[in-house]
Amino acid sequence: MAVTLTQVKKALKIDYTSDDSELLRLIDAVTAWVESYTGVTITPKTKTMYIEYWAKTMFKEFPFSSIDSVVYTASDNTSTTMPSTDYFIDKTNPPRYFINFTEYPSIKEHTFIEINYTVGYPDMPKDIEQAIISFVGAWYNNPEALSPISMQTVPISAQFILDTLKVRSPIE
Repeated sequence: MAVTLTQVKKALKIDYTSDDSELLRLIDAVTAWVESYTGVTITPKTKTMYIEYWAKTMFKEFPFSSIDSVVYTASDNTSTTMPSTDYFIDKTNPPRYFINFTEYPSIKEHTFIEINYTVGYPDMPKDIEQAIISFVGAWYNNPEALSPISMQTVPISAQFILDTLKVRSPIE
């Protein structure tokens, strides 16, 4: 979990337990929304990408952390793990990272190259933590997501934080 129930309750000054399940639901919903809105993976996750041939390929999740393995079926039908010396990460255009290969072994026809990698923050940045807590508080206190008095979206400060972190365009 990106932000804990204890963190949210402390920040929102909630000292009772009757709404804990609702707060947990909101934490999950806000975290999913933040990941979708920004294109940033908040907590570390292992992902798998399949490519058809040896080519420079972009990782679609951010922030990129590490490659766990590159596995392919060799032309002799054996499953082979590529040595880490045969590929590298191109970090010249952050936050867009690419895997590139120094070797191009033959692969069996009609098979894919499997790239297993990790994305997400090992330690969540404090600004993302604040944005999540802020949205949880806003949705907890205003389930309709609009303030009935001023008719503006809430919370504008959290929206600003997320806009600065955004790596995904509206069409992605």
